[in-house]
Amino acid sequence: MIKDNDIISPFQITAITIMTLVGVGIFSLPRSLADVAGTNSIIMILIGGIISLLAMSVIVTLNCRFPRKALPDYSGEIMGKIPAKILIFIYIIYFTVFIGYETRVMGEAVKLFLLSNTPLEVTMLSIILACTYAVRGGVECIGRAMEVFFPFLFIPMILIMLPGITDADFSNLLPVFYGLPSKFFKALPTMALSFSGYELLLFYVGFMKKPKKAYTYAAVGIIIVTIFYVIITVLCFSMFSVKVVKGMIWPLLSYVRSVNLPGLFIERLDGVMLGIWVFAVYTTMVSLYFALTYSLSRLLGTKEQKQYALIMVPFIYLASVIPQNFAQVDKMPVYLIEYTGSILLYVVPPLLLFIAWIRKKGGTNK
Repeated sequence: MIKDNDIISPFQITAITIMTLVGVGIFSLPRSLADVAGTNSIIMILIGGIISLLAMSVIVTLNCRFPRKALPDYSGEIMGKIPAKILIFIYIIYFTVFIGYETRVMGEAVKLFLLSNTPLEVTMLSIILACTYAVRGGVECIGRAMEVFFPFLFIPMILIMLPGITDADFSNLLPVFYGLPSKFFKALPTMALSFSGYELLLFYVGFMKKPKKAYTYAAVGIIIVTIFYVIITVLCFSMFSVKVVKGMIWPLLSYVRSVNLPGLFIERLDGVMLGIWVFAVYTTMVSLYFALTYSLSRLLGTKEQKQYALIMVPFIYLASVIPQNFAQVDKMPVYLIEYTGSILLYVVPPLLLFIAWIRKKGGTNK
């Protein structure tokens, strides 16, 4: 059972959902979509948002049956102790590799654009330790941090991107719906990658006094992210065309570089965008890191999770250095999120909810 002083507000659930979903993938999102969906990318984002809302509803419904408990606390009631421990261990491995992937991508970007003379290993270790400090503060600290970072992420990012509309050619978004049925299933794994992260609601909704409010507030978070993804994709496609975007590594960064505002006192908008992106990735890592340490504490039967934050540093670092080059890093999401993550997000929660309903485990929150 979660302690009474570990409380996060409904608005913090919205902030956690948004700040977790918006991570390393936003720079490459238009390119990933262009490869699999072409000019139907906007439609696929909207479909991905709808699927995410449905999956989120299943997760919140499951949590509402076990108020004031997170997945590691109630999974044993549903499955039995041994299967539950195996499931939580899988989540621990998943979160460790996920954080390692985020660390490596952030480290590569920081080294390429900001700290070219700093060894990659030093940059990655610094990032992990910075996350460790935040996670040791507990869930309330994380909730407040997300609440504070949210406006500092989205408001400047939108202000940086909108001026480029004057140079956009929206005819590049056409044709729409052409070949959509054939591209639908091909684009679904990419959508799973783009919207990955809200599975953390399995861990955070349990810290709410009234978990039923998560239906509304988590849905608002997913809708905001969906709109944000649409804006990014529309701007990149209209500026460069789908064909050009396919050949770019980070289309969003290229878009920001192309924005030209005469008389602007900031010379390099891409540097500002990169700084904002670092905050976005950091918050995603912190959200994952807390779920990791909380799962580990419940797996080992201890009350506190903060002592595991420092213990997990070498394991996360090891996961981040396994890829030998950036090409291997770019392939990690395929195995990590499109396969493993999709099972943990779209299969496990409905299965647990079904078993809980059949076995009449848990109740409803008033």
